[in-house]
Amino acid sequence: MITITSSLPENPITYASIDFTETDEPRSTDFDDVYFSDCGGMDETEHVFINGCDLKKRLPASAGSLSGNGTGPREYLIGETGFGTGLNLLTLMRFYRLLEEEAETLPDITFLTVEKYPLSPDDMARAHRHFPQLEKESKELLQALFSRPLHTGLNRVVINSHFTLVLMIGDISDCYSRISVNQPVNSWFLDGFNPKSNSDMWSLQSMKLLVNLSTAGTNIATFTVCREVRDNLREAGFTLVKRRGFGRKREMLTGFLASE
Repeated sequence: MITITSSLPENPITYASIDFTETDEPRSTDFDDVYFSDCGGMDETEHVFINGCDLKKRLPASAGSLSGNGTGPREYLIGETGFGTGLNLLTLMRFYRLLEEEAETLPDITFLTVEKYPLSPDDMARAHRHFPQLEKESKELLQALFSRPLHTGLNRVVINSHFTLVLMIGDISDCYSRISVNQPVNSWFLDGFNPKSNSDMWSLQSMKLLVNLSTAGTNIATFTVCREVRDNLREAGFTLVKRRGFGRKREMLTGFLASE
């Protein structure tokens, strides 16, 4: 079983300050950026993160390996750098459900993520209405996530028999520097607002913290190919590969930690 602990204090939270555009899409007033692409947020998640991290192959392969006690499917740990509306998790849950229908043996997933300013229940539910194909997953997430008050630090939420969400509320550096995990992260979804408006999330310090929670073979994917992010990821230790981007973005990044 994946165990994650944190020394972060548990205090009341402040919800994100957002508004909704003319097309009813959520936008952060703190970072002046949208939460998901107007070209198709769910499709972007599938292209950038699920395909970018090669999860269609890696999840069944992980289930085929033995867990630490020598029996049963291995659990898979996915880390994320910006929870936002939860769209990446919802899309992953739908992908997992469809993959199960192909009679694949899959590992249970723990989704470890961080958010400095979480959305309120009403704002998150409103954002999810853009994706009617995710209605089942949205209902599961909203019911589990807001079944009790959230607090700063680590919030562990069991969504269903296959998915556990570990949502850390606070600054990314504080959160990822003050947790202990008994298993390395298998894949990272490097998401968040534009590096120009949210530089702390993409800093070298943050990327090194992710490496500390990873191991050889851990892979990453992100929508951005900006020079600063590439340099920070390489200096932290990731080998990078450019791939075709989504929508108006010509390129995206994938990468992995090589063995020493």
